[in-house]
Amino acid sequence: MRESEHSPMLTPPPYTASEARARETFLVMMHALSRPGTIMALPATGGGALAAIGEALLDLETSFHTPDAALGERLARTGASARSASHADYLFFPTLDTPALEAMRTARIGSALRPDESATIIVGCAFAAGARFRWAGPGIPGERQVWLGGVHNGLWPLRASARYPLGWDIFFVDGARVIGLPRTTQTTRLD
Repeated sequence: MRESEHSPMLTPPPYTASEARARETFLVMMHALSRPGTIMALPATGGGALAAIGEALLDLETSFHTPDAALGERLARTGASARSASHADYLFFPTLDTPALEAMRTARIGSALRPDESATIIVGCAFAAGARFRWAGPGIPGERQVWLGGVHNGLWPLRASARYPLGWDIFFVDGARVIGLPRTTQTTRLD
């Protein structure tokens, strides 16, 4: 008899509810980056979408920054360490106001040899209102129009100052919906 006939069949352990939600959140976010400008629905977010995104992205080997104390407490439960904006892997801004934009100015954009050392930024906003943009690039057939409200106007020149492959991947969050903006996407304001 072959050895495999005597070996018991092993199945992976089932996910807990929080693990399953974090996995689904992570998959939605990766799809959002691969289809820039497409609004994606996050799974049920219990304590808020930014916290749920943090639970999907953060672990003992990562760091985060947020100006929001309550969100910071939730994110710290992941085991990730709180850091300044200039040293954090992930930056969470429930609103992108002037102080948040100033913190974002110091966020890591990577280097020519290590573009993967850039920060990832998560921003709360509104999708159906605000400024209208045309996005183009990989993952977008032709171009896509995107409306973003509540985002500081200073984000766009700041983002444009980093030349690819440098820059940030940004997730815009409105309630339980997310839009991904990878650094490869070109944005043009239309109004």
